[in-house]
Amino acid sequence: MSLTAEYRLIIPRATFLAARARNAMQRPIFIGAVSVGTFVTALVALVVVPQQAQRAAEAIAPKPGERPDTAALAHAVALAEARFARTDSALTAARIKAAILSQSAVDTLDPVLAARRDSLNRRLTALDALLARTETAPLPASYRALAESPDLAGQASVKTLLDSLTEIEREREASATSGGADPIFVALTARATEIGRALQAIGTSRRDTLREHIATLAAPTRPSANELAQADTIRRSVARDSATVSLATATAELESARKRVEDLDRRAERARALANPLNAPPYAMLASAIVFGMVLGFGAALVQELRRPRVADAREAERVAGTRVISRNPASTAFARAGAQNADRVAPPYLDPANDAHQLVWLFVAPPASSLLMLTITGESSLVAAIIAANLGAVAAEEARNVIIVDTDGQSSPVSSALRMDAQPGLHEIISGRVGWPEATQHATIGRDRVIDIVPSGAGAQPDARQVSDLLRRDAARMARHYDTVIIVASMELTLSGLPGVLPKHEVIYCARLGYTRHSDLKKAIQSIRLAGGNPLGVVLWDDAEPASIASAEIGARVGPPHTAEMEALAGGRAR
Repeated sequence: MSLTAEYRLIIPRATFLAARARNAMQRPIFIGAVSVGTFVTALVALVVVPQQAQRAAEAIAPKPGERPDTAALAHAVALAEARFARTDSALTAARIKAAILSQSAVDTLDPVLAARRDSLNRRLTALDALLARTETAPLPASYRALAESPDLAGQASVKTLLDSLTEIEREREASATSGGADPIFVALTARATEIGRALQAIGTSRRDTLREHIATLAAPTRPSANELAQADTIRRSVARDSATVSLATATAELESARKRVEDLDRRAERARALANPLNAPPYAMLASAIVFGMVLGFGAALVQELRRPRVADAREAERVAGTRVISRNPASTAFARAGAQNADRVAPPYLDPANDAHQLVWLFVAPPASSLLMLTITGESSLVAAIIAANLGAVAAEEARNVIIVDTDGQSSPVSSALRMDAQPGLHEIISGRVGWPEATQHATIGRDRVIDIVPSGAGAQPDARQVSDLLRRDAARMARHYDTVIIVASMELTLSGLPGVLPKHEVIYCARLGYTRHSDLKKAIQSIRLAGGNPLGVVLWDDAEPASIASAEIGARVGPPHTAEMEALAGGRAR
């Protein structure tokens, strides 16, 4: 059988993707569910996440009063620097004044006394040099050199102070490895300075003693008290050392406060980032959540469609199945035209023999005059197959043909559901031997004067596929003598069990649904029908929502269905 059109088996990628997108758009419930789920998730996130972020931000944010006042500390450092500058300037002026006073002495001694004075002057000069060194470079080395001078080395107090200075130097070297303005280091420095000042005071005292000896020998002109006060370097040196310690302490406190402020600034910045993680207005985030939900819903449907594509149109169905698409059934009008006859208005809603799609199926399968048409109709939806079979039988009845439709699906009774008929007695009762074909036969009126015979599925458990095949193989020939159109509605399980192969004619029509039947299922179904002995004539596409089945309790039951002459003759043929 040739296809409806000739085209390449491999379609362009754009065409394939467009078909998948159309099928994805035909799943509004799935898209809506995913979109609503995404929106609700985003809404919950917009409520929960900011609250958690706010609590986390409050936990790490700096507390009131925790930030130190660096302005006061900077002012204290400025005052310490000014004090150090003043004391250093005063010490420098005193040293200059002392040097001037030492050079103004007048030598009036005789040669013997002069020699003694010169010796004392040399010792005084050496001591002055050591004292000057301690004043210009107040370091432990300067103080040690002063203590080890000949004028001081023999004193017990000097030796004790020198030992203490050596011990302090070792401790300073041990604490100097930590770096920075360590308070211990500063304290040791201050202690070393105090010991040095004590040594310096002893040296100064010794120097004064030497000066007194020289003065007694030379009787130099003594400076005034004001000049001596101006040349007092010891007091000014102690003041400068105290200013140095104060400056170091204030500087260390300022650096520590600045580090603390930097740490608090980092915590505040992190708290601001946590307080508003998305950094967007709530309305913008809600709008984004809606758009993202819609996009995600369509994307999920499209991904599923790409993974397991569904039939999108007739050409795609033909390419996948390898057989012809007979027709594409749109939504049934079901005689809903204004002014229709009463018989048309009360007809079952899915019965519409005037539909062009059903007419096209009949033109495709219609046999020559007075020839037998025996056809099996199946599909993944038994109710769709029953609707196609009922409409095909109605078109055949309008062509003045004797029609019988046999329902073999005992699970859902699709023919009874489609035609609003009682499902029993039927095929199940015939197989069990409780009734015969005439008792199980009902009729459906088509229009005003046409009737088709219906053998429903019956009530009870689904009959075994072998039993159904044996019954139809046994009675198909007798049925063909009284009916020229025999339509069997079978489920896919029964069809694949070999039912078409046991019938006199093996033609099968497969019913698929646009946008629902998957490529793999359609291809596998056609191949399985061929393997089961059937001859797939083609595919009928159902282009509508899946019809709703009717429960057996809602189908009007008729205890004694009227019998047609054909069924009476069939029953008489069986009796013979």
